[in-house]
This record gives sequence, C-alpha cells and structure tokens, in this order.
Amino acid sequence: MRGCEFSLPDSYPLPKCPWHMVPGRGPAKIAAALAVAAADLGGGFAYKKFKTYLHEKQLRKERKERRQRDAAASEQEEKVRRKRKTAATKSKPE
Repeated sequence: MRGCEFSLPDSYPLPKCPWHMVPGRGPAKIAAALAVAAADLGGGFAYKKFKTYLHEKQLRKERKERRQRDAAASEQEEKVRRKRKTAATKSKPE
C-alpha cells in the first residue's frame, strides 16, 4: 500500500499490509494487525475471524440498545394503560 511503513516482499500472499487490512481502532486494531502479521499465510482467516467478531460485537450493542428502548416504551405504555383504566373506573356512574 502506498505510504505504508511495512516493507512487504513481492511474494506477500495478502493484498494489503496487516495494519491496513484490519478494521477498527486502538488496541483491538493493534492486536488484530499483529495476529494477521504472525499468521502470515493464514492472515486471511484471522482477518475474517476478527471482522466477524467486530460485526457480532456491533450486533450485540444494537440489540442491547433496542431492548432498552423497547423496555422504556413498554413501561410508558403500561403507565398510559393504568391511567386510562383508573380514569375509566372513576368516571363510571353508579
């Protein structure tokens, strides 16, 4: 890759250097890049596993947020139901 500090041999099996191949930021990217570099020929496999891990992590985060939103919404609905039920029972003439 142009401007990359890694010097790769012409026969390097991967299309990019390990640093530019892996997604992410910070320590996770460093660990993944080292894993890809160490795996060398198996780098494609390590990259796929890491990418799958990041995707699943994002899905877990989205599910958690969705559950929290749904719980808050159902709590609001329950309050409205109670209010309506209370109002309906108070307004019934005897």
